[in-house]
Amino acid sequence: MTTTAKRHPLIPVAPPEVLHGFYTPQEIVTLFGVVREHGPWRLVLAHHFASAEEYLATSGGRDRKQDARLSDFTAPVFRGYFAREAAVIHDEVRDLYFSRKLLEPVLRLHNARYGMPLNLLFNLGGPSHSFDAGHFDSSTWRGMTVVNTPVWLLSVMSKSGLFDAWEVKSGQVITYFCPSDVGGGFTYWPDGPDLPPQRSAAPFDNTAILSDNSHMYHRREANGPHERRDTTELTMTSSLSSHGDDAWVVRNGDREIERFSHRESRSLFHYTALAFDDLADMTRYLDHTDDLTSDKVFEILVADLKTRGIRFSEPSDPMADREFVALLTDTYAMAPRNYPAEAPLDVHAARP
Repeated sequence: MTTTAKRHPLIPVAPPEVLHGFYTPQEIVTLFGVVREHGPWRLVLAHHFASAEEYLATSGGRDRKQDARLSDFTAPVFRGYFAREAAVIHDEVRDLYFSRKLLEPVLRLHNARYGMPLNLLFNLGGPSHSFDAGHFDSSTWRGMTVVNTPVWLLSVMSKSGLFDAWEVKSGQVITYFCPSDVGGGFTYWPDGPDLPPQRSAAPFDNTAILSDNSHMYHRREANGPHERRDTTELTMTSSLSSHGDDAWVVRNGDREIERFSHRESRSLFHYTALAFDDLADMTRYLDHTDDLTSDKVFEILVADLKTRGIRFSEPSDPMADREFVALLTDTYAMAPRNYPAEAPLDVHAARP
């Protein structure tokens, strides 16, 4: 009798593929134009996490401090959305968002027949450390998506391996711009977090990576001169705005706390699309005939905890119970073991 080992839940369907010169010059002008003309923009972490426990469910590393705070992982990297699902927030990118140019690479990644865009966003920051121990993008499940579900819970669902029957395939086209070669690379674990990583080194100039990031740990590497990487006054409410044609300003309220030139920046445009094998697969998603609910998810997770013999008190509000979030994080813990010598993991200095 032969047995088949279960595939690790965080190994991508295929290794990342580099696509050079992905956007046209006019598309680049349009994308950066939206970032400059709108805003101010919020920190990446401020979009998705309300506590350290929620963050650690997604990107905690193996040596998490028991007294960790969300601020321990905060770097001056900011995010904004161009479009989410079928809603285009900035009309300048409408045609690009719905283009075959973006969708077809994702269909090819999964050898899928049908697909639809999920979102298009950007990240932009100046010289900074990287306190991200490695994370993976949120998966989409029938009935449970990043639109209606906290990122931390989507991450727990992925790591648990209990919800594969409801998962929707997805893929990303992430296009990088980083003029400097002082750090700024992209580390990724295509063979799973327990095996050595690979990396793409900066500089990047319109360099796209096609990937299955919902099933692959990856991280932004620290970038810029070492003496410029500390933004000591950064808070969860800090914001980013453009200043003229070649500068970016970080503010706390109306007060400027940091400024960097465009050449010192590291930015990316991040597109995600869903992919479906056939019409029945897509129809099941659109018609909501086999959806998960948060109640069903917690029922499955609680049952699994009990099967594992873990003693705990069932929370009345599992979405907001920090102790329960921490329990799920510890139960389904996994994180990268190794980092490239050229891009070690940064750690905040000890608090007084």
